[in-house]
Amino acid sequence: MKEVVQNRDFIRVGKSRIQGTGVFAKRKIPRGTRIIEYKGKRVKKENLRDEYHKGLTSMVYVLSLDETYAIDGEREGNDARFINHSCQPNCEIYIFDDIAYVYAAVEIKRGTELTFDYKLQSASGNQLTDKQNKELFPCYCGSENCRGTLIAKVKRQKRTARS
Repeated sequence: MKEVVQNRDFIRVGKSRIQGTGVFAKRKIPRGTRIIEYKGKRVKKENLRDEYHKGLTSMVYVLSLDETYAIDGEREGNDARFINHSCQPNCEIYIFDDIAYVYAAVEIKRGTELTFDYKLQSASGNQLTDKQNKELFPCYCGSENCRGTLIAKVKRQKRTARS
């Protein structure tokens, strides 16, 4: 019996209207589809700053994997690193067994640029003002709900009344 192999070649890389290089759907991608693995060198987050200063990374293609590790798509990466940020994304990142995958959060039409919310956090733990975030980490997505920055607001935990 002949094995049927699905063509999972959903994407192409090209010039982005958002910024620089982007990734686009070559055909319709149904909601919930795993599109591509986000590949790159596994790096301890505590070493990223030193590696940046040594010129080993630009930090542009770094994706947080867990509390300790990040994936640097600039080193050993694939086309997933060119997926741009959007405050109203059409893709999401899911991590299974320490492997990051890009999934379609909605049905994506042919020719549409793929995006996900980077949800960047301050590496130093210092909280910058909204104005500083917009100056240092500007967002160019142009979505209706654009927050103006790649930095995600930290969700504050609700306080509960004490007995």
